[in-house]
Amino acid sequence: MNKVLKISGIILGSLGFIAGIWFSDLGGIKTKVYVGQIVKMRVSPKRLNNLKTPSDYGMDYKDIDIVTNDQIRLSAWEIPSKIESNKTVIVNHPLTTTRYGSEEGLDGVSVEFLPMIKHLHDAGYNIVMYDHRGQGDSDGGFDKTLKGKEAPVGAGVTEWQDVVASVKYVNDHPLFKNNKIALLSQCMGANATFLAWRKETEFFKNSNISCMVAIQPTVSYNMIDRFIKIKTNMDLVDAVELEQKKQFGFGYANSVEDIKSLTVPVLFSQVRKDQYTFNESSNKNDIEEIMTACPTTNEIVWVGPDEKNPFGTGKRFEGYGYFNKYPEELLSFLKKNI
Repeated sequence: MNKVLKISGIILGSLGFIAGIWFSDLGGIKTKVYVGQIVKMRVSPKRLNNLKTPSDYGMDYKDIDIVTNDQIRLSAWEIPSKIESNKTVIVNHPLTTTRYGSEEGLDGVSVEFLPMIKHLHDAGYNIVMYDHRGQGDSDGGFDKTLKGKEAPVGAGVTEWQDVVASVKYVNDHPLFKNNKIALLSQCMGANATFLAWRKETEFFKNSNISCMVAIQPTVSYNMIDRFIKIKTNMDLVDAVELEQKKQFGFGYANSVEDIKSLTVPVLFSQVRKDQYTFNESSNKNDIEEIMTACPTTNEIVWVGPDEKNPFGTGKRFEGYGYFNKYPEELLSFLKKNI
């Protein structure tokens, strides 16, 4: 019995010693583990399936592939209007979702984009919507999420190439090539679109793009900083970017600088009190900084329980479902600009 108690004491003592090292972050062990996990989560997010297709909402569609300049195959849906149309909307998605959405979501909020797409379809728009590299059914990814050719997810920094490829697809399409185009870009996808515009300004100017809808773009550094502090109670934003640059050669997207190249009107939408983008000190959302930097005419739809159309409880992922229920502002903006 004494021997058992002695062994138990040794085990408990060892666990206590290990716990002490962990919680005191002795030698930076805890920091290194968290930094490595966060970098991996960003460049190689869990692959999610497209749980529904446009046919679940009565829309005819076909599966297509879009190939980027760096030879990454993007899986996409092409949804033609029921009647002949000269207007096409290109739709992308946030990080950690697919073109369908995400059943898991964030903070207990799932998201599905197809109800919003149904509104666009019924209003007479052709639609092309795709999975970004390394997510959904597209090629890319890294390590365990690798499919086809390797391409780490960049949370906007690498996906600008996906945006360019989607516009080229429409430009070369036998039926859509002379269409007026609207880009409906979400979160990471919006940041990717701003960067694409900066990288390929002349191409975008000459691509029949009439307007852009930017749903919850981010000031990436600020959002990642808040996300990490909320989830880990640690200040790791600089260490994560440094490690990501060291391993993969790129840091965070810079939407405030990239949007300065934009040349078309923009409709923004944002959950006003989203904890990841709201600045408690200034009582403003980060998106206001992006809007200030935007050189073109722009307007915003604020989302939340206290807004003109009360919606949700103020959680970020609720913002991706707003136009499912209230499409009027979206449709009005598109009608005016495309």
